[in-house]
Amino acid sequence: MQFRVLGPPEVVRNGRVVPLGGPKQQALLALFLLRPNRFVAADWLVDALWDARPPASAPTTLRTYVAGLRRAVEPQRSHREPARVLRSHPRGYELRVDSDAVDAIRFAGLVDRAADALAAGQAAAAERTYTEALALWRGDPLAGVAELAAVRPEAARLAELRLSAEEGRLTAAVAAGRHATLLPELCRFVSANPLREGARAQLMLALYRSGRQTEALAVFDEGRRILAGEYGLDPGEQIRAVHRLILEQAVPPDRSSPAEVAGPAAAGRPAPPERDGGPLVGRDAELERLRETLDAATGHGGRVLTLVGEAGIGKTSLAAALGARAAATGVPVVWGRCPDVGQAPPFWLWSQVVRALVAMPQTGATGSAGRLGGFAAGAPTGPADGRGLDPTARFQVYEAVAELVHAAARERGLLVVLDDLHAADPDSLLLLRFLAAALPASRALVVATLRPYDDDPALVATVAELARGSGFGQVRLAGLDAAAVADLVRDRTGEAPPEPVVTRLVTRTGGNPFFLTELLRSRTGPGAGAELPPSIRDTVRLRLAGLPGPTRRCLDLLGVAGHDLDLAVLAAALDSTPEAVADDLAPAYPAALVVETGPGALAFRHPLIAEVTYAELVPPRRAALHARLAAAYEQSAGTSPAELAHHYGEAVGLGHGEDHLRWSLRAADDATRRVAYEDALGHLERAALRLAPAARVTPDAAVTELTVQLHRAALLQMTVGVGSDAVDRVCARARELLTLVGPDADIRHALWALGELAANRAEFAICADLAGRLVRAPDDGSGLIAVAGEYLLGAIGYFTGRQAEGERRLTAGIDRLRTVDRTLLRREVGRRPVLACHNFRALVRSMRGDPAGAWADIAAAEALAEELDDPYGRANAALYAAWLAMQEHDVAAADAAGRRCRDIGRATGLPHMTATGAYFLEWAAARGGDPGRLDAMRAAAEEFYRPGLRSTRTITLCAMAEAYLSGGRPDTAATLAEEALALADRVGERVFVAELHRIRGAARRDRAEWDLGARIAADQGAALLLPRFAAF
Repeated sequence: MQFRVLGPPEVVRNGRVVPLGGPKQQALLALFLLRPNRFVAADWLVDALWDARPPASAPTTLRTYVAGLRRAVEPQRSHREPARVLRSHPRGYELRVDSDAVDAIRFAGLVDRAADALAAGQAAAAERTYTEALALWRGDPLAGVAELAAVRPEAARLAELRLSAEEGRLTAAVAAGRHATLLPELCRFVSANPLREGARAQLMLALYRSGRQTEALAVFDEGRRILAGEYGLDPGEQIRAVHRLILEQAVPPDRSSPAEVAGPAAAGRPAPPERDGGPLVGRDAELERLRETLDAATGHGGRVLTLVGEAGIGKTSLAAALGARAAATGVPVVWGRCPDVGQAPPFWLWSQVVRALVAMPQTGATGSAGRLGGFAAGAPTGPADGRGLDPTARFQVYEAVAELVHAAARERGLLVVLDDLHAADPDSLLLLRFLAAALPASRALVVATLRPYDDDPALVATVAELARGSGFGQVRLAGLDAAAVADLVRDRTGEAPPEPVVTRLVTRTGGNPFFLTELLRSRTGPGAGAELPPSIRDTVRLRLAGLPGPTRRCLDLLGVAGHDLDLAVLAAALDSTPEAVADDLAPAYPAALVVETGPGALAFRHPLIAEVTYAELVPPRRAALHARLAAAYEQSAGTSPAELAHHYGEAVGLGHGEDHLRWSLRAADDATRRVAYEDALGHLERAALRLAPAARVTPDAAVTELTVQLHRAALLQMTVGVGSDAVDRVCARARELLTLVGPDADIRHALWALGELAANRAEFAICADLAGRLVRAPDDGSGLIAVAGEYLLGAIGYFTGRQAEGERRLTAGIDRLRTVDRTLLRREVGRRPVLACHNFRALVRSMRGDPAGAWADIAAAEALAEELDDPYGRANAALYAAWLAMQEHDVAAADAAGRRCRDIGRATGLPHMTATGAYFLEWAAARGGDPGRLDAMRAAAEEFYRPGLRSTRTITLCAMAEAYLSGGRPDTAATLAEEALALADRVGERVFVAELHRIRGAARRDRAEWDLGARIAADQGAALLLPRFAAF
């Protein structure tokens, strides 16, 4: 008879479930099974059955339930026979059962057996036993009665035991090498039980062994966030150990305990660390040297070679590649690994090597194999493994290991790889030093990988002694160069990466293969600014975590700086001295975290380290460090205004708003001088945001913001485009500010900017009013105010068809401009609207029949731009040259000038110029006889008007209409001419009204229209146009 509680309580006899009666009778059985083979008081049963609220009839009812339960479990017993299963005692009862008759007891025994098998390394057997145990379950424990207070603790205990068994089965399956097929189940289990760190650790191992290291580390991060966020706890030691193993790439191979770092497989077969299968990129020279060293060792005498480099630089991969080459030529390969998880046990490194060597057939007959049984079995400390011995006995163990190596190498040579020697225990280092002296008489090569070791006296002494040996070699690995990084990206993605992508990757990672590979694997991709994958974040965190507090404080500030930093600035920011800071930073150099960039200056080895360091800072501390660094920069010379603006901007919440504003304005001026217009706009936008939110704008603040907005307007005209909607929005704010600045404020520059905007928006009456005020205003000392007024009035003259007035005004402006100091002009480039006096006079002179004078003005505009070193001025001169050529129907000149305009725009980041130049090229092609380019011309025009320019539209429409007419499409020409004429009537842009009538007249064969155009051209003094009316 079997009793079941791993589900609803049941009794099974001869394979059949015995009816137990009602719920109370089932609950009574469960209560007895909580205490099998023990006396159970009737009073306790009464309280338990009725949850401490029994009715007065409860004792009598209990006896009834007991009688019913007896009939169920002993149906053959007569009334006179004493009960053998459910026995009565004074004041209570006892349920007598065999221990293996209760499924819960059998389950616990099987779980213990499985755990013992797993601990003994019998993973497959453990999995089978766990599976057998879990098969006993039929549902929730004690289902149907678990709500009783007396039953709840046992139900919870059984449920926990079930989860532990599930976890154990998954652990055994992972250890048995079934991680690939088990991943979906592991993911579901961890998702359902996020606090079970053992299962989470197994999921990490399974993902890692499936080549998904980044996801493995993300699983750890998720668990850490849950523990910290919900309970304020850190992960436990077990999962942290697995995490470290993954970061160190020291995860044991399959079929070994997670706590064990296994040595090589039996018979000396190579067991290199798992790699992702990709080729070894960029290490041809280093691998060739290793191959030569292996050949020399196996042919002419053993030796030691060390591979030195920072974490992730590819030391282990290079050693594994050598191991693969050795194995392919018949040379046995054995590995020993030192996981960087704290002090390893004595001889831990060599115990792995010895276990592999003892398993080789060629060493079995040596006496040394027997003397090193403790190494081979991994036994506890004792004489057989060399631990705790007196010097003489220890020396004998050293000799036995050396003899074993000689024996293993005698036939075909031997490669011994000691991975991560920097983490080795002192005893292992001493044994290596002893062995090195004996290697020349053998055919063995020992390759040790280790990180920079300058700060470790034991390693320094070890390598120094190894270097005295015959044939010693050392290879120091640096980051991959750009060509190798490009190869790696191509291998991972299947596509050749663009050069800028390669450059960013090299800069960001320093060519570190681990960082590169993880960035390429990550979902966000390798782009700058992309979130770092957990594998990289955690690797850097691990390296930072071991640093002393003063060192970490220095690195925090270096992370806030984001680039190299002088010790003097670092010391000032830390209220220290350069000498003290230098001492504090000392541990960071051997940890391969920082490098010297110049005398007294340092930086992080990779920008990735700076990213992680910065991200680890909590926001208040981050802001405080920004403020400290900004204050230190102000005390030193040479810091750019942009850098100071950035740091004060990050510390605004600490009361540095005014500092941020001050340096943002200086940064905008500096960027404008450097023709970095986009940067300048960024600084100005941040300054405007800093000023605008005030509930009540004071006159002084309004003046400051007005200056900012006018500077923005000037830059937007050059970058986005003259008359664009972006300029309009900024000028709308400027108009608001004009009402707030107070009566004494100087608004002349505002009038200039608003007048320029009005001209470009085809609001010619508004522009004329503002320009007249500028002409009448007193000079501000620069001489530019009156020039601006005359220039705007001259431009209006051109647009409205009053060419004589336009030339008079523009000539007056040019005469005044000649008297302006060129240094002042150069300083104002980008700060004020462009003064295109020569450019517009060229158009006016052309229209009045003076082409020589027109092209002379274009040459003068080009010369002025060169004199001021003004890239926008150069592009603008090319634009007006193309405009002039288009006006004169000079296709070749328009093509050449349009190309210059486009190319300068591309080279200097002026999209408006790029788009306008592209239009002129399409016009020249279409007007030059290629009707296939007509529609492309129209599309190009739409593109450069897209930002919002209103003026010049009738001019462009006229040029396109004429091109369509010449291209044999008179209907389209007439339609465009009608559109332009309607627009000219609305806005007053009449410069090409005569030409538009000519085109429409020609397209429709309308002589009256043609003659109207001729009269208008004569009235305007448009000598350029009159010859075009000679023949209808």
